[in-house]
Amino acid sequence: MPAQTNTAKKSTQKIDQQPRSEVPPHSTAVHVLGPKGGIGKSTLSRLTIDLFDASSRAVKIVQVDRAPALPAIYPNRTETIDVPTSQAMREDPLAAMRAFEPWEAIVETIANKPAGLITDVGGGPNARAFMDFIARARVDGFLQARGIRVIAFVLLTPDPAVMEQSADLAAELTNIHPHAEIVVVFNQRDGGFKFYPGSPADKVYRARVEPLIKSRRHLVMPAIAAGAWPVFEAAGMTFLQVAMADENDLVEKLGLSRAMAASLQGDVSAFLAVMWPRLGSLIGFSMEALNGKA
Repeated sequence: MPAQTNTAKKSTQKIDQQPRSEVPPHSTAVHVLGPKGGIGKSTLSRLTIDLFDASSRAVKIVQVDRAPALPAIYPNRTETIDVPTSQAMREDPLAAMRAFEPWEAIVETIANKPAGLITDVGGGPNARAFMDFIARARVDGFLQARGIRVIAFVLLTPDPAVMEQSADLAAELTNIHPHAEIVVVFNQRDGGFKFYPGSPADKVYRARVEPLIKSRRHLVMPAIAAGAWPVFEAAGMTFLQVAMADENDLVEKLGLSRAMAASLQGDVSAFLAVMWPRLGSLIGFSMEALNGKA
């Protein structure tokens, strides 16, 4: 890894090696959902994909969205499902079920293998279509029969409307996908989840979110240092590529000074040193190398 400040160097050293992973007992399907766009779903999907890559585990990718971002980042690895319009579904009641047939075909390829399937579901009609597919196509039983473990990440931001809608999404998912482990993700990008007592956000959090996490594992996704990630994202880089890049390559790729490239890389590495062990513990990987214990 490139020379950096002491703090950045320590953070980067934690992800400097390929993590030694325990093979998960089953194939793993990861759903990443939320009620709207722009709340961090694709960021979490990319973190999870890169975790599988860093752990040398095969991973398939499906993006349910009419404006997909992942195919540009993971070319030749991403299947895109374009959800039919409302009019198309009115004209053909099976249009949505037909659209998701590629998803089922990909599931068959990971069954009985130490592999993963990451499904990044866009907000609004995309999330609605995916939920309808899960319910109508009896996806829960389909996955269980193939021995596939399911984790459904439902993202929250501190916005009261998002918390309310995400709680509704998780509640519905509990009914239609009972064998999925629902993990609530607190995205702190827009601030923490500490609210003024009696405020609308505080009321929603206490009434809807606290009961939701009472008997479930949850994940806190801290904010990346301000301004650290956009420059790498604009360059089309994955988290893993940023973590492992030589600083001279970054200078050339990003058009920044060495000091600036090293600083930004250290910020992203510090974020990954927190997130990858947390994700690994949920998915079933042993992340000793990422924790700096190896």
